[in-house]
Amino acid sequence: MMASLRLSAFVLLFLTQLKGHLADPPSGPQNLTCQTNLTEPITMHCRWTPGSDTLIPTSYTFHTEIRSKMERYNYSIPPGVNNIIIPRTEIPLYDKIQVYVKAQNALGQVTTPPLLLDPMEAAKLDPPRIESVKPEPRRYGCLMYSWSLCADQAWVLVKLEMELHLKPVDRTVSDEEKVRVKTVRNKKGVECGLLHGTEYQAQIRVRYRQSPWSEWSNQARGSTLEKAPTGHLDTWLKVSEGQGSAGNTFELVWKPSKQFRANGRTVYHVVSLAKKSVSKICVTRERHCTFKLPRGARKVYLTAVNPAGRSKPTEVPVYTNRALLPVSSLRVLPHGDTELLVEWSSPLASSPIGYVLECRQQRDRGSSFVSFHLLDRNQSSASVSGGIEPYTPYEISVYPKYKDGVGLPRTETAYSRQKAPSSAPTPKLIQIWHSHAELSWDEIPVTQRNGIIQGYRVFYWNEHGDTKVIEVKATERREVLKDLKPLTMYKAFIMVSTWGGSLNGSTVTLETGSVDAFGIVLIGIPACVGITLVFIFIMLTSLSKHEWLKRFLWPKIPDPANSSIRKWSTTELLQDTQPEKNSPEPGLVFLSHFSVVDLTDKKYLQNDKDHWLCHDNESHLHPSQSSRPFDSDGMGEPVPYATLVFSGPYQSQPPHPTYLRSESTQPLLEEEEPQSPMPFNPQPYENIPVQGEMAEHAFSEYEENSGVDKEERQLWVDFPLLNSLAMNEV
Repeated sequence: MMASLRLSAFVLLFLTQLKGHLADPPSGPQNLTCQTNLTEPITMHCRWTPGSDTLIPTSYTFHTEIRSKMERYNYSIPPGVNNIIIPRTEIPLYDKIQVYVKAQNALGQVTTPPLLLDPMEAAKLDPPRIESVKPEPRRYGCLMYSWSLCADQAWVLVKLEMELHLKPVDRTVSDEEKVRVKTVRNKKGVECGLLHGTEYQAQIRVRYRQSPWSEWSNQARGSTLEKAPTGHLDTWLKVSEGQGSAGNTFELVWKPSKQFRANGRTVYHVVSLAKKSVSKICVTRERHCTFKLPRGARKVYLTAVNPAGRSKPTEVPVYTNRALLPVSSLRVLPHGDTELLVEWSSPLASSPIGYVLECRQQRDRGSSFVSFHLLDRNQSSASVSGGIEPYTPYEISVYPKYKDGVGLPRTETAYSRQKAPSSAPTPKLIQIWHSHAELSWDEIPVTQRNGIIQGYRVFYWNEHGDTKVIEVKATERREVLKDLKPLTMYKAFIMVSTWGGSLNGSTVTLETGSVDAFGIVLIGIPACVGITLVFIFIMLTSLSKHEWLKRFLWPKIPDPANSSIRKWSTTELLQDTQPEKNSPEPGLVFLSHFSVVDLTDKKYLQNDKDHWLCHDNESHLHPSQSSRPFDSDGMGEPVPYATLVFSGPYQSQPPHPTYLRSESTQPLLEEEEPQSPMPFNPQPYENIPVQGEMAEHAFSEYEENSGVDKEERQLWVDFPLLNSLAMNEV
């Protein structure tokens, strides 16, 4: 006895230490739910979420209590299991039952909050089955339907709820989906308020009171009774100008308005020139029609017809004035993958009564009509969402409508989303030369562009890797590669780009040829023509400027030996003399005699100034140059002399040399004396010999004072007349 007490105390002490340091009492299970299965065999399935791990063994038990019968049932749960299935014999279907879960370990026990439920309200019925859906006789807009439960649940009829869904099979029909939830007492019903002559699709599901809904039943279809169409149609009439006698082509498109009801499954449309459809010009089940009209037609009529009757005709005016002002601007922006946002500005000089927004899908061959919208005059934007798909091109056009006609359209191509093209063009070689090559490529099909083409890039490179890139506009299909080298291998490819990406095409190989005779001729002829033109220009310039060119290249030097000095004048002598800008001396004056007087000599300074105005008749020339009047023309007019006065050396001369005119009447030149055996007839540019030693001392005084070097003295030799003059002291 004492030994068992000691063992119990030891176990208690161990558990206490374990409780405080390693383990905890069990935590209660959470989220206890139960659901009844009414399919044979009937059972109730319960689930819960176990608590956290307590690190010591924990046992779970499930408890049920039927209060009306005071019956309790306990179920032991195996370790690691968190659900249990209770058989039908231990649960009442229409009586309350309480259930809970208990968790217990060595440190304690805990139970979940008890769950009180009705097994039938926890039951999920099997999907029902629709047996038929058909129109109600003699009642427009009504459908009859019947349904049933599965055989195992056919006994469930009390307090049953049903949800009915009805929606038109044709998605273009503007009718909302009908949803009806009601308590049913039998398995048949009638639903009214539907469209006439419209096919509907029906589905139902059921539940018991607030129990979970069953799955949806099978789909069944039924149509309401047909009736003559009602309401009017929205129309848009386009005109294509014809050529010659073919006349204009009209395209009429239409769609149901919000008030229109087809009231029948089979509806066709009639376009006629009269209200009573006498003159039919088009009969179709589509929503568009192309036809020609006789000249002078101003209206057409559109009528919807079904087996039950025909609608009132919709009047469509035919506008003859179709070249009015378009909208000022148009912009189309993507607005999601299946929608486009269209914005425009109204015409500046007119007021439209409305707008027509047209959407067409571009294809490789033309375009197909998608939709149109009639818009109010105050609208400046709209969205297009029906039938829009990404990577597909659409033509969006806006037409302004006026009282007397329709304005010209403004059209833009748009994509809801863009990506790189599906294919890229392959360059084709048209012709190649030694220095350039011409390439062309085909247009990418519309369905493979996946976006708006922004342009092309032509890449080409030679064997050494020298790469060049040429930008080409999106409208071009041809390009010339320039600056190629002869006898060189080149490779090229084309890259096409959209706003969504780029794609490179196939690579082709090109080989340039050598320079042939024809190429040399093409190069040589322009070069020769250019050189000839330059030569002709130089010749024309020379002929027009020959006097100037002659004076520039060959200065005119007078020949005193073969000229009559009396005919020389200052103007004639100076016209061929180029003045020097930097020369301190004025224009040269040709004199017949020089008398050099040195003013630095004091004996001359003592004389009166008038001394220079009085001269004797004796000549200051060298004796060999003394002469008498000389007249080459026989007139014998005297030529005056002049005396040049220097006040100092040459370097210190004043800007304008001072000279005094002589009163002498001695001729400048004359023939030799008659008694002379040899006449005086010097040859051109011949140095005239001077007697005695004067030839050696000509201008000697000037040379001593100015220090002229030998090169400057040599210049006087070229002037025989001046060289013959002796400059002596006065």
